Amino acid sequence: MRLANFPVRVADISHINPMGMMASGHTTPTDHLYLVANGAKEQLHDVLAVADGFIVSLQWRPNPPGGQAQFDPTVLDRAVDLKLTLEHSATCWSYYDHVTELEASLLKEVGEPLRPGPPFNVRIPVKAGQVIGHVQRMFDFALVDSTVTRTGFARLEQFLHRDPWKPHTVDPFDYVDEPLRGKLLALNPRKSKPLGGQIGYDVAGRLVGNWYRQDSGGYAGLNPRLDYWDGHVAFVYHHVEPANLVVSLGSYGGRPRQFWVKDNAPDPAKVSAADGLVKYELLYGQLGSSGQRQVRHDADVVQGVVLAQVLADGRLRLEIIPGRAGAEVKGFSEAARIYDR
Repeated sequence: MRLANFPVRVADISHINPMGMMASGHTTPTDHLYLVANGAKEQLHDVLAVADGFIVSLQWRPNPPGGQAQFDPTVLDRAVDLKLTLEHSATCWSYYDHVTELEASLLKEVGEPLRPGPPFNVRIPVKAGQVIGHVQRMFDFALVDSTVTRTGFARLEQFLHRDPWKPHTVDPFDYVDEPLRGKLLALNPRKSKPLGGQIGYDVAGRLVGNWYRQDSGGYAGLNPRLDYWDGHVAFVYHHVEPANLVVSLGSYGGRPRQFWVKDNAPDPAKVSAADGLVKYELLYGQLGSSGQRQVRHDADVVQGVVLAQVLADGRLRLEIIPGRAGAEVKGFSEAARIYDR
């Protein structure tokens, strides 16, 4: 399948953040692009179908009084927060997340009022380039091709109960022809291949990649809504500049956080059971979501320590120690936990 256009007109795009970003509860690398539009935050932009097909699922994710968005990173702090899934063929789908409103002509075809709650199935035909909705400043876009299975995931079954499309998420830039492809890539700050970003890093017997604390429910977690990421840990690389190591923690002092590492080492792709215990001193990151430099007065101040040991059986012993420097931590304590792939 080829995309006739992108979900937002090129003239309306400020920049495109590649896949693989980690932020807050997105502890493991994200499987979608972030499309950031030009203009004021409140300005609405047309959202376009990228190819012929059908809208097959609609969901207005609840954002109840009290601000669920502050707990759930999949829901933005908006009055309306829609997710649309489009079927383009028997093997290809796309999804659009954080859409502000559905196009009025399509709303009439839904057959019932849109309201917050679980997703419901529809089958509304659309044409490539057709306006299907409107969005404020930013939204997510992903393309799924079931004929493609990504490498870099140790156990695909981790995703069966949450985000089952993840192993089949593809790089949308690879499905766009020139000259549109070149115009889009000019708006993408990542210059390393794969240009659309990397999301799977797991290597058997190595520290690199995603890990899930034992008895935390794996990738899907135990709480399907608010804290499924609590047991997640990832040792991967920055989504824009992959030379920079990122340690992403589902629970650091009680909330999800992401850090860089002092001296940017050791490289988790090289850490195995033979290395025994390794120590990572955590620093605040110095690149933002679109690769912009973040100048901090405390950029070199160690914020905490992570101890990691790949075990001979392929599991991981890990301890997260906020507020300490490496010299203050000699080895594992009783707080260390075991993680699996």
